Amino acid sequence: MIKVCHIVNLITGKADGVYAHLKMIFENSDKNQFEHILIFQGGEKVEREVKDVGVKVFVSESLKKKISVKAFSDIFRIIKKNKIDIIHTHLIKPYAIAGLVNIILRKKFIFNYHGLFIFRNVYYGFIEKLIYQIIHFILYIFRVVDAVLVPSKRSKELLQRETKLFPEPIVYYNGYSFNQPKSEPDFQLVKLIEHLKQNKIIIAVIGRLEVDKRIDRAIEIVKRLTYRGTNVHLLVFGDGRLKDELKNLIDREGLNENAELLGFVEGIQNYYHLFDIILFTSDWEGMPLSIWEAMANKVPVVATAVGGIPEVFNKHNCGLLFEKNDIDDAVAKLQLILSDNKLRNIITENGRKAVEELYNSEKFMKWLDQLYTYLAGTVR
Repeated sequence: MIKVCHIVNLITGKADGVYAHLKMIFENSDKNQFEHILIFQGGEKVEREVKDVGVKVFVSESLKKKISVKAFSDIFRIIKKNKIDIIHTHLIKPYAIAGLVNIILRKKFIFNYHGLFIFRNVYYGFIEKLIYQIIHFILYIFRVVDAVLVPSKRSKELLQRETKLFPEPIVYYNGYSFNQPKSEPDFQLVKLIEHLKQNKIIIAVIGRLEVDKRIDRAIEIVKRLTYRGTNVHLLVFGDGRLKDELKNLIDREGLNENAELLGFVEGIQNYYHLFDIILFTSDWEGMPLSIWEAMANKVPVVATAVGGIPEVFNKHNCGLLFEKNDIDDAVAKLQLILSDNKLRNIITENGRKAVEELYNSEKFMKWLDQLYTYLAGTVR
């Protein structure tokens, strides 16, 4: 039995791409061959859901702090006591703290990049970035990291542009899980969307209400569509720090009849069939899981040309792209997909086929399990 310890902070279980990535691993990994445990900052929803799929959970509340000796000691103790074979870190703080721990423990070590590293990270100030850069250099000196995983070719390019102190990153595409558990839909929400669909086009945005997702850009796009006479309704699924700011923006733009924030909605899979278009307006991404979900459910996607999205769309002709600051082109792409049924059918059929054949949890987990097995069998 190979024991893999995942270490992460900031996950909430609400429209959270890193958490969705972890759940895919926990739900689909071969339980006869691998035992997964999770160390994170704590949260009832995540704890409950992860335990329900047979994963042991440890909470280190010190991961909430910017710098914490207690987090170091917690991680050291848990990894040593549970005789972990592979440390799999997600996001910068867990990488830094667990990396320092691994200077002592010398376990096999994976850093999973999810779209941001140190200097491009808008969530850290100068001093924090400097501290993390120093730690990153120390971990390089001690050869702590065995593998770096990136969710797209573009992610690999960006990470290598920022740092040369890692082993060559390995590109993966985690894709869509056809085996994920089904939940009951909120029938009141279904009724609301069905009512809106009677005379409006439903544009859905799925993601955290944070600066990187640029929901303000989606609101501007909807405003321009309404000015041009296209009867659309924007539904935003997700929670985050910008909730009140975005509500105020909708009010100021006079879009209360054309846009609304629905908060985090459990079981988003239940509602894809009600959407006419999925819109992505992010400034940066790794490779959003919602892209795979839209492709699997044959919903056309219009997205900013960031992260791994262009490499998938261009290869399979399964979505439309616009440059992140070109709002007019975004509006034009949305109008095109709404007016051209033939194009819409081609895009959605290609997307579904790509997910079925290439981008799915079965293929991803076969690859990841092979990587774990390889690392566990090598000697430091």
